[in-house]
Amino acid sequence: MRLSPWKSYLFLVPALVYVGVFGVYPLAYNFLLSLKDVTLITYIGGTSQWTGFANYVETLQDPVFQRTLTNTLIFTGLSLLFQFIIGFLLALLFNRSFPLKGLLQSLIMVPWVLPIIVSGSFFRWFFSDRGMVNGFLLSWGLIEKPIPWITSQQWPIFSVTMANIWLGIPFNFVLLYTGLRGIPLELFESADIDGANWWQRVFFITIPLLRPVIITTLTLGCIFTVKVFDLVWIITQGGPGDVSHLLSTLSYSLAFNKFHFGRASAVLVIMLVLITGLTMLLNSIRAEEEGSLG
Repeated sequence: MRLSPWKSYLFLVPALVYVGVFGVYPLAYNFLLSLKDVTLITYIGGTSQWTGFANYVETLQDPVFQRTLTNTLIFTGLSLLFQFIIGFLLALLFNRSFPLKGLLQSLIMVPWVLPIIVSGSFFRWFFSDRGMVNGFLLSWGLIEKPIPWITSQQWPIFSVTMANIWLGIPFNFVLLYTGLRGIPLELFESADIDGANWWQRVFFITIPLLRPVIITTLTLGCIFTVKVFDLVWIITQGGPGDVSHLLSTLSYSLAFNKFHFGRASAVLVIMLVLITGLTMLLNSIRAEEEGSLG
């Protein structure tokens, strides 16, 4: 039986309702809040006043936000770089046969299957003054006194970045390893016959053929990294002071610690613009790549 065109559109209704309720409405409501002076008192009393873009101006001029934006860029850039490099090297290693390959492959996935509360609590102890890092460095004589990895002004953002790198390696490894398995072995065998060494096979065969997977991996990794909240909140809660906030934790702190809902919404909108911009940049690179391939 053939349905009429207008009846066919009825199948789109559930999807449109879902997107409208759980996607469009929260975003639109958040944007409206960012244009108002919304605090706990004005929200309960229903006396919130329109302030236009005052929340955005105040946020952009705030030194805490400026440091938070820098933290987010450092956190995202270093996480993507090291997660990809380590995941790629592991994918190359596991693309060949060796003893205990299955067991080691399972161990690599451990960070991915652990609950974030467990990983965060572990790294909070790992980087504490009496934690494992300082213990090793002191025992090897590399430092004379413990380094305040999560209680100083300069180290906390790098400590949480290292924790996030560890958590993201399995994700990069799985995608890149899956992509590697799709490259015909005949290409590598032909390169071996022609006398190509390991570096030449990687740079002239593996990376060009793996480029679509690489861009997809970086795009997803970028989205997941910019919106990280739970790991940082468990380890430092954005502190000490506000030195290790990311955009996500700063927004939460403004909303539920200081009850500045308007400014918290403005930070979320800025974070959304940042994620959208980075995603569009990577998508444009992928589109150019697909266009050049044919």
